[in-house]
Amino acid sequence: MMKLKLFVWDGALEDYSKGVVFALAHTEEEALALIEARDHVAHSVLLRDGPKSRCVETPEAFVVWGGG
Repeated sequence: MMKLKLFVWDGALEDYSKGVVFALAHTEEEALALIEARDHVAHSVLLRDGPKSRCVETPEAFVVWGGG
């Protein structure tokens, strides 16, 4: 069985400030499918102009401040 990986899109879905998208999946394709099932608009934005994902496979912390 394949291990799950955390896929992260930093600087995505910008409104007043940049957002972040996470998906826990086996592959980036599966991660995108999960995002599409959750939020079709977010999926479209990621495909259109979102940054490439990065795959996190080692311990790492994330801090994202909200803003307006």
